[in-house]
Amino acid sequence: MRRSMASLFFIAAALALSISAAAWWLEHTVFDPERSEEIADAVLQDDQIRRQIATVIADHTARRLDLPAREVRATVERVALTPGGGAVLSAIVAQGHARVIGLREQPVRIGPRLLVEATRDERVALLPAVTLPIEKIMPISIIRESTDWLIPIAAIAGAVLMLIGLVVHPVRADALFGLGSLFVFVGLMLVLVAYVVPVAIVPALDDSTWTAAIPIIAKENANTVFLGAGGLVLGGLAVIIGSAAIGRRRTWRTPVTTSRYDQRHWS
Repeated sequence: MRRSMASLFFIAAALALSISAAAWWLEHTVFDPERSEEIADAVLQDDQIRRQIATVIADHTARRLDLPAREVRATVERVALTPGGGAVLSAIVAQGHARVIGLREQPVRIGPRLLVEATRDERVALLPAVTLPIEKIMPISIIRESTDWLIPIAAIAGAVLMLIGLVVHPVRADALFGLGSLFVFVGLMLVLVAYVVPVAIVPALDDSTWTAAIPIIAKENANTVFLGAGGLVLGGLAVIIGSAAIGRRRTWRTPVTTSRYDQRHWS
């Protein structure tokens, strides 16, 4: 009975720790504007995001350039798709990302220097900054804010449950089973939280233009997520199988208690 209770504590601890680990990963990838700045090229591949930036810049600068807005927009989109386009607009991408997830209160503004780089024309240097219509997306902001308290609470709960499991029945096989469960749960939770949530669930919650940045960032990290998750699950299963083998050997080595009964003979 005590061993089964210890196993339950280890499983609960593994689940809590896996939630904490997956939320930490989410916070440092999908909810990190520095990450979107690094992969601005990939974000600008999204037609709606790129077109919104180009349209705002074109509407703001076309009169100054004495060119049709359509032509200026095409120029900006072409610049955004060049190898250096991400470097030119990376700050805008990061600010837009921060605004969407609720980390930035100030509006996203494109200043004169970026206007020149985006249009490839010095004549727009005298124009004032222009604001991109990007607002905080509440469902995404709520998910991000939940990771702030979920990470420490789940980690503490997991550590406490693991300690209780060891106190209840500190058998090596049970401890190894808990460790293997931890690896498996972390791997599965990593795929669920770090990939499925941002790629499938977030777009279903909101269809705003900049929502597309969230799944793009998650997909850019997909190889790391799946390779890491696969390694954790396989390693965890190996540890669980090993713990089962240790448990069987322990059972086989336990002496069987027998009782002797006096035999009475009738004379």
